Amino acid sequence: MSSLQNVSRMRALLALIGALLLIVTVGWGASPRASAADAPDCASFDADLYQVVKPTTEASLVTLSTVETGLAAQLYGFTGDEGVLAKVADSAGTGLTPVWRLYRAGDFVWAAEGADLDAIVAASYAKQFVAFYASTTDAGCLEPISQLAHNGKHRLAAPADRDALVAAGWTVDRVAFYAAVGTAAPDDGDTRFSIAVVPDTQNEITSSDTRFANRVSWLVSNQQRLDLRFMAQVGDLTNWGSVDPAQFTRASTELKPLEEAMPWSGAIGNHDTAAVCPGGSACPGANANLAVRDTTAYNAAFPVSRFPDLQGTFEAGKIDNAYQVFRAGGADWLVLNLELWPRVDVVTWARSVVSSHPDANVIVLTHAYLEGDGSISGSNGGYGATSPQYLYDNLIKVYPNVKIVLSGHVGASAVRTDVGTNGNKILSLLTCYHSVTNPVRILEIDTAAGTATSTVYAPYTDTSFPLDATSTSGLSFVK
Repeated sequence: MSSLQNVSRMRALLALIGALLLIVTVGWGASPRASAADAPDCASFDADLYQVVKPTTEASLVTLSTVETGLAAQLYGFTGDEGVLAKVADSAGTGLTPVWRLYRAGDFVWAAEGADLDAIVAASYAKQFVAFYASTTDAGCLEPISQLAHNGKHRLAAPADRDALVAAGWTVDRVAFYAAVGTAAPDDGDTRFSIAVVPDTQNEITSSDTRFANRVSWLVSNQQRLDLRFMAQVGDLTNWGSVDPAQFTRASTELKPLEEAMPWSGAIGNHDTAAVCPGGSACPGANANLAVRDTTAYNAAFPVSRFPDLQGTFEAGKIDNAYQVFRAGGADWLVLNLELWPRVDVVTWARSVVSSHPDANVIVLTHAYLEGDGSISGSNGGYGATSPQYLYDNLIKVYPNVKIVLSGHVGASAVRTDVGTNGNKILSLLTCYHSVTNPVRILEIDTAAGTATSTVYAPYTDTSFPLDATSTSGLSFVK
């Protein structure tokens, strides 16, 4: 893309006598050089950066996630496996600069934070997330990773591959960053796995189409390839299932192939309770504060006996507040599903569960937590007992082993990170959608690298949601 080569910037140099301004045109610009005092530690470049190429368009994708390369090949045609492009850092450190992933119309680019990033955003590329960390200077042990352009698409290349691409018609835009060039790290064992996050499915259950069953079938068929170990459904499984039991019957039947393949847990949403009547509105004459705790229909369809890995519940015989355990990535995991806008005594019970399992990494699953803009909600919805902010203040931020919070209810997709009282990073993901298709978030966790990477895909319509992809580093997992 010629316009990407014509974007320029100005570098001001001061001479000892007076000021001399030299304007240098360098494509998207050259990254600033770090001082010797800020030179990165070469040992920090220990994460493998994989590159795959889409032969039909020449677009490329680089990622730390082998799950994402697999999805990119199967779903989007990135079948050209280029192997390990370079070694980068998966968390921040001295002398390291965040490298962002950006996207526009089928084309991915990567830019170190600073002038390069600003110029690419100005060229209408949307920032997705910080993909990894690298250096903007050589540091003696690193090599330049160049970004090249051809027919409107971009690719990264190490020095060994750059000349061959130039000979094939590619043009060097700039040095994108500096990284270590080497082979893939040896397999450290069971450190990577995935969980599926299924959004609010209320519109699927009341539809005559096969969106719900199609997603279940796709997850089961791709379980081994994605290394799926668990499925979390964020609530509003039905639309008004309490007064239309057929909705729960359908959900129960269509979920059976999945639960035979992997463990799962569901948060109970307001539409799954007696507080919501046909049309999705409040039930006339009912006390919503009491009706939202009437989950008789949900528990009839999904009794505690249906969850063989269940370890405990708040109320005997009710799945509303419960926890399950599984092992993956060389670590123990505890999934704690909590009722909507939970009662104070439920939060007290949840505290006891988390504190009594200090060696387990905790995933909190509750229907309402993040707002559509990624903020933690301060509302009880008008008929709940507490708010998500109360839950954060009294449970989520308190314990160092709480790692992830999953929710739905509002908006479409959002991500945020917080730092708990004990200095632990907490990843929160909103996955709601209310879509005409059937999105599912595949969240890959790497316990060795301390990363969590996700993509969103709808198998029913073969639709991707590239702007809703996430990548979070700096997570510390209990092992």
